[in-house]
Amino acid sequence: MVLGTLSLCTFLLFLFPLSVAAGVTTYTFTSKTWASKVGATVCDRVTDGWKCDQEAYEYSAGRTAADGRLYSCGVGVKTSTSGAGATSVQTFQGVRQVTINFCQNSSKGKGTIYIQVGENDPQSIIVNRPAVSGEGVYNRDSIVLFEAPQDGAIKFWVDCTENGIYINSISIRSASGGSSVFTMDTYQLVTDVTQLQDSDQVIFGVYQEGVNYIMGYYDEFESVNNIHAIKGRYTADRMQVDADDRAVYTLRIADLNGEIAYIFQDELRYEEAYLVASGGQTKNRLALWTDVVSEKSYGNYGYWNIQIENGGEAVITNLGTSRSKIIQYNAQNNPTLFACYAERSQTPVCLYRRVEAMGDVAAIIAPMVNFGITTETSGAKTIEINANLLSEDIQVTHTNTQFFSLSSELLDRDGDVLTITYNVTQAGHYTDTLLFTSGDVQTSVLVLLHVENWKTVREAVESVDHAVVYLNDVVVTKKYDNYIYVRDTTGSMLLFDRGDGVTGKRYGANLKAGDPLSGVVGRFINYFGVPEISPTEPFRIGINKEVLPEKAPESIDSIDVCRYMVLDSAVVNGWTELSYKGKKYAVENKFRLSSFVQDVPTRTYVIVSYDYDVVTLYIVKQDTYSAQGLDTIGNQPSAFKNRIIERNGILYVETGQGLYTLQGEKVI
Repeated sequence: MVLGTLSLCTFLLFLFPLSVAAGVTTYTFTSKTWASKVGATVCDRVTDGWKCDQEAYEYSAGRTAADGRLYSCGVGVKTSTSGAGATSVQTFQGVRQVTINFCQNSSKGKGTIYIQVGENDPQSIIVNRPAVSGEGVYNRDSIVLFEAPQDGAIKFWVDCTENGIYINSISIRSASGGSSVFTMDTYQLVTDVTQLQDSDQVIFGVYQEGVNYIMGYYDEFESVNNIHAIKGRYTADRMQVDADDRAVYTLRIADLNGEIAYIFQDELRYEEAYLVASGGQTKNRLALWTDVVSEKSYGNYGYWNIQIENGGEAVITNLGTSRSKIIQYNAQNNPTLFACYAERSQTPVCLYRRVEAMGDVAAIIAPMVNFGITTETSGAKTIEINANLLSEDIQVTHTNTQFFSLSSELLDRDGDVLTITYNVTQAGHYTDTLLFTSGDVQTSVLVLLHVENWKTVREAVESVDHAVVYLNDVVVTKKYDNYIYVRDTTGSMLLFDRGDGVTGKRYGANLKAGDPLSGVVGRFINYFGVPEISPTEPFRIGINKEVLPEKAPESIDSIDVCRYMVLDSAVVNGWTELSYKGKKYAVENKFRLSSFVQDVPTRTYVIVSYDYDVVTLYIVKQDTYSAQGLDTIGNQPSAFKNRIIERNGILYVETGQGLYTLQGEKVI
């Protein structure tokens, strides 16, 4: 079995007791009267919360964009309600920082947000129109820092001079701050198999942003053969997932023939029940049975191997004898589910393990910075640095200053954000190490970056199976169903379009021959001789243009697989055979033609495939020579009908009025 992860989140902790406590209290507003909650707890407005000084306009729960950003969320203060605000019920000691999370209209919204602690002078945040139209709806933070810690109740109000400003939340850093985020158990992303321990409680997640599902429990009313998916709640960076008793499995570490193996036990519901791959040699199945070994049918089907690949992707592979071994998420099935597959053909999974609350210990926790595989030679990623019970701010240093830079060398002792930027000149693997220090507490984390070049088709087909490939610009030569045949000047290959992993909707649903494609990214596999890429993200589609067939060689072989070709004087002998240049080839009606022209020479257009060691021609169409229309091309006499020439492997008809395609359309 092979397990992987979605992103990387590794940390090393050096823990020391600390007597000085500080924390962050975050209030999220829920109504125009400034009712609020802390976490999932609704404030009573008597012992905690806010007293309304002036009501605002409305409250919106907002939504999360595809990129994870929150938008249009908060209590609206418009020009008609300018001055709306509230005062905290509690008084806070040693207030050092207040963060306001707010948004505006898409392109409008101006005014000033005021923050006051006790009887101290109020501080102001100027809100201007969004610099970029459309960006105003996204919630963002503005921070007020105090030179010296201040004591007292927190008061805020908004003076709006244009359209509206929407306040979502206020976070207060103080000596009397609320509970640390580490005072409760959490499910954290597994980024290295060494993090896994025997008896860990784990949740199966999905390794793809925007796919907010987790693996449920075995229920024969849902599916006898596979495990159904249930909704999961991930943090924006997908480093953490909310606990859900319907999705928790217990991990057991075992010895199998002298090697480490893993067992997933559903002890919360069924006690002696284990995840198994029970598909045999034909089915894609993941089930829950009462044993881990089936000597006659499935071998060691309850044992799994776990490893992390490609900077965090989870691959979990069964050690039994079933052909389908790898646990993956299937977004195209209705309903969506988790099952085992023979190839890495579906959406990968990841694991989250339960991490117990830290309690009264000093700690710094930072996620590993994984830029993943990219073709961009420059970029940036912002991460959250969390802290627990620190008395000093966090100093940041790093080792690879040639290619990486940091947004700050000093972070707040209660946690902060850090942006890591990279600039490189060529493809390659790059790493850096970040060191976070606060007094005697330290944490070091790794930065990973893999910059890839765009590949030609010829380079792509030389990739190893399951490699992520960035394909250069190509053009579609033929499409049917989820098969997209493409080519560039170096060769031809297949795009096998499985869909986006969220809805199962295909990326190339409306493609047609002649569509240029750019930005194709996907996983490569040589499928029984057919080189193919399964796209993993949307690609760009250019302006359609005519795509002409290549001239078939004297002999067609496996090296011609996926090529779109025309065979002159080919004879189709039946539904399964074609003769060309004295040789016979297997034929398949993949494009569902109603009939074949048989037993007479035709100009036959084909896609070459290679099915289980047999060269097979998929007939696209046939033109009989009497129907070619060459007698009248360019209004030229019939003497020109034999002036067929080849340029770059493509057939044309040369006439006195220019160059024409075989269908009579002028090219030059």
